[in-house]
Amino acid sequence: MAEKYQIDNYSKKATEESLKSLEQRYEKENIFIKAVSQGNVKKCEEMLNKSSFSFLAEKRVDNPIRNIQNYSIILNTLLRKAAEYGKVHPFYIDKISSDFAVEIEKLSSIENGKKLHYNMIHIYCELVRLHSSKEYSPIIQKLTTRIDADLTADLTLRTQADELGVNASYLSNLFKKEVGTTYTDYVNKKRVEYAEQLLKTTNDQIQIIAQQCGIFDLNYFSKLFKKYIGLTPIKYREASR
Repeated sequence: MAEKYQIDNYSKKATEESLKSLEQRYEKENIFIKAVSQGNVKKCEEMLNKSSFSFLAEKRVDNPIRNIQNYSIILNTLLRKAAEYGKVHPFYIDKISSDFAVEIEKLSSIENGKKLHYNMIHIYCELVRLHSSKEYSPIIQKLTTRIDADLTADLTLRTQADELGVNASYLSNLFKKEVGTTYTDYVNKKRVEYAEQLLKTTNDQIQIIAQQCGIFDLNYFSKLFKKYIGLTPIKYREASR
C-alpha cells in the first residue's frame, strides 16, 4: 500500500511538472505571437536568443536535419497565425508561408535552419508592418487587398466602388480618411513600386513592364514613373545595374 502511495505521488508530481511546463510554453508562444502581430522584430529575436522556445531545442527524432525542419514548420505555423492576428490578409500570408515551406524542405544543416528562423521572423514582421489593416474598416481592407492582388485589373475608383456596392464619392472620402492619401495616388504608387521591382530583377522590355503594372500607355507610364521616382524607367534600370 505504501509502495502504491509513493508511485501515485510520483505520477502526480510528474503530471504537475508536465502541466506547468506546458503552460509556460504556451505563455511564451502567446508573447511571441503578440510581438509578431505588432511587427516587433527585436522582441522576437530576444526570445529566440534566450531559447525561450522549448520546441526549438527538443530532440524529437534522431535525424538532426529532420529535427530542424520540424521545428521550422512549427515556427512557420506560429508566424503565419501571428500575422493573421496582426490583421494581415491571407492573400499576403499564404504566399510567404508557402515559400518558406519550400525552403524548410531544402534545409541541409542546423546552422542554415537557425538562419532561416531569423529570416522568417524578419519577413513576417515586415509583412505586418506593410500590410496590417488594423486601422482600416472592412471595406478599405478589401479594397487595398484587391489592388495588391491584381494591378492589371480595372482599378478605377468607379469600377471598384461598383464592385464593392458603394457610392464612388463615399469610397473616395473614406479611403482618404483612413489611408491618408487619395485612392489614385495609392494605386499609382503601388504600380510604380512594382515597376521598380521588375526593372531591377528582370530584362523585360519597358512596355511589357508597364503592362504588367496595369498601364498600357508607355508615354504615360514613363511620365508617372518619373513623377514618383525622379528618373525615367530606362535611366532607373541603368542606375540599378
